[in-house]
Amino acid sequence: MWKVFLGFGACLAMTVIAGLGLADADEVEVEVEKLPKVVADAVAKKYPKAELVKATQDEEDDEIEYEVTVKDNGKLIDITLDSDGDIEGLEKELDLKDLPTAVVDALEKRYAKATVESVEALYEVEDGTEELKFYEVKLKASNGDEIEALVKADGKIIGAISEDWTSDFSADKDSLVSSGKNPFFILEPGYQMVFEDDDEKVVKTVTDETKMVDGIECRVVEERETKNGKLVEFSRNYFAISKRTGSVYYFGEDVDDYKNDKVVGHHGSWLAGKDGAQFGLMMPGVPLIHGRFYQEVAPNVAEDRAAIIALGVSIKTPAGSFKNCVKMEETTPLEPNVKEYKVYAPGVGCVQDGDLKLVKYGKFELPKKN
Repeated sequence: MWKVFLGFGACLAMTVIAGLGLADADEVEVEVEKLPKVVADAVAKKYPKAELVKATQDEEDDEIEYEVTVKDNGKLIDITLDSDGDIEGLEKELDLKDLPTAVVDALEKRYAKATVESVEALYEVEDGTEELKFYEVKLKASNGDEIEALVKADGKIIGAISEDWTSDFSADKDSLVSSGKNPFFILEPGYQMVFEDDDEKVVKTVTDETKMVDGIECRVVEERETKNGKLVEFSRNYFAISKRTGSVYYFGEDVDDYKNDKVVGHHGSWLAGKDGAQFGLMMPGVPLIHGRFYQEVAPNVAEDRAAIIALGVSIKTPAGSFKNCVKMEETTPLEPNVKEYKVYAPGVGCVQDGDLKLVKYGKFELPKKN
């Protein structure tokens, strides 16, 4: 079966489900015998041979909504109705064999070696007409993590949930541009940061170049790492920023590894839209404490993820002293025992990357092209 990539975006998934009236944290359980007659009659008319299992009631903006679970032909069905008994949504339990081939193919392509726990189809109902919105496929990874993937009938994965790690950010894709800045990340041509630690030096430069990745025009950020003055890695990283939220997203990198002035490999290279990879979140527009998200979403190649562990941090570096910083803990399921820490300062960006500290930053004149 499929091995599932750890962590998916709860935000989009819960928004879509709530939009169908199929999920709410404030629901109150109702005895099925005490359901309003108009609601019970609507359920009986829709599924005359079904067994009533449970019911809940939710009130929002003075409007009451009911969710009734029935068992029909051995399968559970959740029915969402308004107080007049009009059906608004359905969530039907299915077997794996009931999934369209496109859905199965999409999941197998992106993930491997996960087991399928359950399958449901979610419908929106208007004037009695059912419209399939997506399939919800619950999977379990080999390490026990549970995934809920939301997939359209054509195989497009529109979101997923896994614990509280987020890795699907497609809801923001239509707002992405190649230049801009948020309080903790500057994506403007000519901006440069220099980091040092003993014999190691890293220079990050926002270039005036762009590259199309996964249908998005991304800004190229070059990164040069040297040790004892010798180049050990050169990478071209691809970012875009949301005009709507200010969040900065990471679309991949092309990496050249050097030894004795020669390229010896391309470890860690990946691009969104290829081999099951998708873009990750590098810096939220509004960082929130305990926020947890994937920065790189390239299964088995690059799976860095970040947790915001502190706000309002103060730090001193050779480039100056900074206050009100964000501190992140970075991990990856590819190396479970490795942790690294980064600190981001408002108006500057990253000021500490592991043992590397910022020594110089600011705008510089980009070289003129011939």
